Amino acid sequence: MKLAHKSALAALLIMGMTVLSRGQATARGTAGAPAAANPPPTKLAVVNIVDLFDGLSEKLAADRDIQKMKTDFEDQSGKMKAAIDASDQTLKTSFKPGSAEYRQAQNDLLKKAMDLQSYNSYAQQMLFMELRLRTADIYRKINDAVAKYAAANGIALVFVADNSSVDSATTQEQLQAMVTVRKILYFHPDFEITSKIKQMMNTEYELGKKP
Repeated sequence: MKLAHKSALAALLIMGMTVLSRGQATARGTAGAPAAANPPPTKLAVVNIVDLFDGLSEKLAADRDIQKMKTDFEDQSGKMKAAIDASDQTLKTSFKPGSAEYRQAQNDLLKKAMDLQSYNSYAQQMLFMELRLRTADIYRKINDAVAKYAAANGIALVFVADNSSVDSATTQEQLQAMVTVRKILYFHPDFEITSKIKQMMNTEYELGKKP
């Protein structure tokens, strides 16, 4: 063996012994230390967000509230439209075209029509805002509920599943989009915790409604 090779080998041996001695010293120094923390969980689970969301009591209650808002808006819009129709009929039958009374009635009719247009736009925005706020709030609660259940049951990862049926697709584009956005192709049914999360959230919601 050449001298250069012997020197390199010696250096490696010295380095290895130094690391080993340090490791032994560290081991001795920590012999009396408390035990390491428990290892992280390794279990997996799957939740079908669509089925969970549609089956929540809070979501059904939100749907009823929003539907009532929509009905109230439509009733008010209908009354305003009826008033416009009545004014239009009066304009056609009670005033002479070109007269001051006719022009005043025409201006009033225009104002009512603009008020109706503004009201319908306002109602649409209010419904959209309420739907967005209620949906976002429920999805935040879903995230919290999944995290709470996972922590209590030693679950490390929760995947999002979807409805596998593509029968509802009516065009090639819809079918391709449904296939493209799929996140999981298969999972064993024992991994799904959708019904358990749904039951937990519905129970907490009903209890929260009680005085």
